[in-house]
Amino acid sequence: MAGITRRGMAGLALAAVPSAAGALEIAALNITENPFGPSPEAKAALREAITHVEHYPHAEETALIARIAAANGVTPAHVVISTGALELLSMISAFWGRDGVQLAPALTYDSHIKYAARVGSQTRRVAMAPDQQIDLAAMAAGLGQDVRLTYICNPNNPTGLLMERRALRDFCIRAAKVAPVVVDEAFIDMAPDPAAESLVDLVRDGHDVVVVGTFSKSYALAAVRIGYAIAQPDRAQAIRGLLAPSRNGPGLAAAAVSYRDLTYLAASNRAMEQGRQAIYRACDANRVPYLKSAGSYVWANFGDVAVIKRLERRGVLLRQFTGGAPGWARVAVAEPRAMAAFALALPKAQA
Repeated sequence: MAGITRRGMAGLALAAVPSAAGALEIAALNITENPFGPSPEAKAALREAITHVEHYPHAEETALIARIAAANGVTPAHVVISTGALELLSMISAFWGRDGVQLAPALTYDSHIKYAARVGSQTRRVAMAPDQQIDLAAMAAGLGQDVRLTYICNPNNPTGLLMERRALRDFCIRAAKVAPVVVDEAFIDMAPDPAAESLVDLVRDGHDVVVVGTFSKSYALAAVRIGYAIAQPDRAQAIRGLLAPSRNGPGLAAAAVSYRDLTYLAASNRAMEQGRQAIYRACDANRVPYLKSAGSYVWANFGDVAVIKRLERRGVLLRQFTGGAPGWARVAVAEPRAMAAFALALPKAQA
């Protein structure tokens, strides 16, 4: 069972549904992907890159590092490339928190936290504020002597909520005096003003902050697994020491032409907003409360886990999270056919 994907698990569930029940094809709204697809330039770079995959992609990695560094006003020594953001998040969580604890919100992205737990590293989860925002005051209160690492996701996943800029900066500056702070900005380019929301300026100012990004979300390059971190040079070097030493060459090439392609991002974000609006309309029509999101997903309250299970039996997959109240689930923006399947199945699942 360990090798079965989230889509595969759904296939097993649907296989048990009699054909007479008219089960839908799988609508994988449990996975945050970008249905808009990569930019034309990224596709062209991928096609070109596969003509010379016999070579290790050292030059391509150097080129991407230089591009990220220049765009963020840091040196190449500040930048680390990884096999997707999850690789470096998992390694940092597992190794940096080993002789203490990682501090993290109760409701947040936690695949790396679960990985760390499997190898013996501990995490202290801090309760959310009543509005499901990350409670920075409670996080600050949790900054004990045993904290070796603090994790923040902004916009938060699964809630989609952006944090108040000044409050988040103040917290990170304070927390970084105790231990390094990892700020996961996987969805930052979907925010209305990414440059204002990002905490890369704290790295430039010398604070012990690690800003993590990915090409899997906004840039729609999930299959080629390219992530990155921007950190103080000594931290960046420490991260490199935890990672495998080689990357996906075609992915590096596509990432380099994609990064900060503002024309592409604007078009992709318009499509993403249309997808969020489709989820909002389906929820409104069926009296399902939800939070307005700055990500590629919507956090919604279906009232009862049974509704989520009935959606699954109809081929519509949502994702529940550790720390989320029963009945809440994340609905991801997907291709139009999958979104239509969600809108069609929801009133039937509530019946």
